Amino acid sequence: MATSAKRRPERGPADLSTMMLRNVPPHNREAEQSVLGGVLLKPSLLDKLVSELRRVDFYDPRHQLVWEAMARLWRENKPVDLVTLADALSGAGDLEKAGGAAYLAELSTSTISAANALHHVGIMREMAKRRGWLDIGRRIIETAYDATLDPQVFVDYAARVVEGVLKDRISTAGETPAEFLRDYFEYLEQLGKDGGFMVPTPYSGLNKLVKGFGQEELIVLAARPGEGKTALALNLVAHAARAGYPVGVFSLEMGKFALTSRFFSTGAEVDAQSFRDGNFTSAEMSRLYAMAQEFQNWPISFYDQPWCRPSDIWATCRRWKRERKIRLAVVDYLQLVTPEERMRSREQEVSGISRALKCLAKELQIPVVLLAQVNREVEKRTVKRITKADLRESGAIEQDADIILLIQPPEAGAENAEVVRTWLTVDKSRSSRTGRLKVGFDRAFMKFEEE
Repeated sequence: MATSAKRRPERGPADLSTMMLRNVPPHNREAEQSVLGGVLLKPSLLDKLVSELRRVDFYDPRHQLVWEAMARLWRENKPVDLVTLADALSGAGDLEKAGGAAYLAELSTSTISAANALHHVGIMREMAKRRGWLDIGRRIIETAYDATLDPQVFVDYAARVVEGVLKDRISTAGETPAEFLRDYFEYLEQLGKDGGFMVPTPYSGLNKLVKGFGQEELIVLAARPGEGKTALALNLVAHAARAGYPVGVFSLEMGKFALTSRFFSTGAEVDAQSFRDGNFTSAEMSRLYAMAQEFQNWPISFYDQPWCRPSDIWATCRRWKRERKIRLAVVDYLQLVTPEERMRSREQEVSGISRALKCLAKELQIPVVLLAQVNREVEKRTVKRITKADLRESGAIEQDADIILLIQPPEAGAENAEVVRTWLTVDKSRSSRTGRLKVGFDRAFMKFEEE
C-alpha cells in the first residue's frame, strides 16, 4: 500500500468514469494520503495548508479525522508527529476510527517529498469541487420531482452553492475562533493602515462618524420623495469609483441614460434641466466630452431592469463580485424591488427583501446601500424632522440596517431654493457613532456638498 501510494495519483477520465459506474463520489484517496504524509514529513506545511484545506476537502472519513487532529495540534503550537498525532486522536476517542496507529504509520510513508504533497493538494481540491457539483445536481433533481417545493426558493439556494464551488469554497458547518483569528488580526492591521476594507464617502463629517461603509454592512439611505436620495447615492458612487472602488448600481426607477445624465450634470456642472431640453452651450458640450473621457474608465456596473427580485440582485452581484471585484452595491430603491412571493402584508414582503439584501452584504462581504422612502407623517409635525421610525414598513428595515442615513426635510420656505440647505443624520449605527452634518443640495447640478 505504502509503495503504490508513492506513484503520482491517477485522475484521468477513466478513473472518474469508473467511479460514476460504481456510484462513488469523485475522490483520490492516494492524493489525500500523500498530503497527510507530507505534513508528517514536514509539519511546517501546515502554515500554508491550514488556511487552504477544510475537513470537507477530504473524502475518506479517516483522513478527515487525521486532518482535524493535525490542524488542532498546529493551532495549539504543539509538534505534529506520529506520537503526538496518535495521542491527540486517542484523547478525542478517534484513534480507531482514523485507522489506528498502524494506519498513521502507513500515512507517514505515503509521500516522497513535501513538494509532492503540495501538488496533490490541487488534485484533492479538484475532486472536492466535483463532489460539490454532484451534490448540486442531486438537489436539482430532487427539486424537479418534489411538487411541494417552490422552485424559486431553490434557485437562490443553488446560485449560492454554485458560487461557492466556483470560488473553490466548499461550505462548512462553521469555524472556531482558532480558525479565523489570524485573518481577524490581519483585518485589524489593514484597518489601521488605510481604512482597510472601508469604502470612503465624500463627506468628512460623515467619515468622522462612521469612517466609511464597511464589509457586510447594510446602509439604508432614506428621505421623503423628491428630496435627493438618488442624487446623494450617485454622489457616493462617483466618489467611490473615482477612488478606484468597483461599484454595482441597481436602478429600478431610472435607466442607464438617465443615470449617466445625473453623473454628467454633477461632474461637468451642467444644469440638469439641459438634459431634458437638449440645450447645451459649446462650453457645456466641451465639459461633457471631457467628463465622458473620465466616466468611461470608472469601474461601475449598471443593472437598470425595472422588474427585479432579491434573487436577481443576488445573482448579478455574485457575478460582478467574481468577475469585476465590486466593493460596493447600491439599490435604488427598496419599495420598487419585487418580492420573491406575495405575502399577506406589505410589511412581510419588505422584511423579506431587506433581510435578503443584508444576507447579500454578509455573504459577499461588501457594503450594500439601500435607498428607501419614509412615510408622510412628518408633514403633520410642527418640527419637520424625520427619524428611523418614519421608514415605510420600518420594523424589518430598522432591524436589518447597520447604518441608517436620513436626508432631513429642508427648512420651511427653502424647498424651492436653488441650493437647499439641510442635514444628513446618522440615526442608527451598529458599530460607530450617530450624529449629523450640514449639507447643501444643489438642485441644478444634483450635488450634495458639505457646509
